[in-house]
Amino acid sequence: MRMVRTEPRAFSPEESHMIIAEPKRIASSGQHWYTLTGEACHVQPNGKHTTLKEARTQHLVPSVSGVLGMIEEPHLTIWKCDQMVRKCIDNPYIAGEPERDYTTRIHGYNKIDQHKIMDFGNRVHKAIEEFNLNKFDESQDPEIWPWLETYVRWTHKRLVRVIAVEKTVVSNRWGFGGTIDLIAEVRGIRGPVIIDYKTQEYADGKPNFRKKYVYQLAAYRKTMRPNPRCISLVINRSTPLPIAEQIWEAKDLQRGWRVFKAANKLWQETKKYVPQRESDQ
Repeated sequence: MRMVRTEPRAFSPEESHMIIAEPKRIASSGQHWYTLTGEACHVQPNGKHTTLKEARTQHLVPSVSGVLGMIEEPHLTIWKCDQMVRKCIDNPYIAGEPERDYTTRIHGYNKIDQHKIMDFGNRVHKAIEEFNLNKFDESQDPEIWPWLETYVRWTHKRLVRVIAVEKTVVSNRWGFGGTIDLIAEVRGIRGPVIIDYKTQEYADGKPNFRKKYVYQLAAYRKTMRPNPRCISLVINRSTPLPIAEQIWEAKDLQRGWRVFKAANKLWQETKKYVPQRESDQ
């Protein structure tokens, strides 16, 4: 099946509060921020990451993932603890080494592993994005091809038409923004579908479709009218297994929105910042 790149489909804003703008890609490892007109503003003109102080003066909104950072993930906490323990076992304390130096050394080893995981996920996302735009060149990152191929096989079975890739969405009403991996038409589902990709390490072909996945998608779909269906795709990190798909039910998304809305309120209260347009002040 050959996918055809098309112009983004227009969606009606929710009560004139929702804006769907063309994405402005800025690579950043810091907190992501968006303008109320839908542009990414993760980095300042001086090249430094945007801070909360700058977000206040520039009336920026936090990303969906930034808001969801308010919710603790027990599985992630346990994983991080396990990683630190393994690093300590593999890199024992050296006699006479200052305790602070040893702690710094272990944290350094752990950061290297985390960066590798993040880099792999970013490379997979980039490859899928380029494939969806008919721009993928295998020679640019040949190591990723086996994982991208799992996505290509999924598209042959499920994807009908690409509507928008890396689509920036912003909610003026609720004060958040984000970038949707893919909006597309999917076989067997009526209307546009929001699709989000995740890389995950899992065994026995049984990925964990975590609650945060649906919280994120619930926020994205709230920026569109009518609210579209949502799908999570999970790609196994260690082995390029067939992609795992989860179509979220309306009840899951409705619950996810309630959780996200509570997290958004918590974010605003703890940061003491409720994003507003200048005209609203």
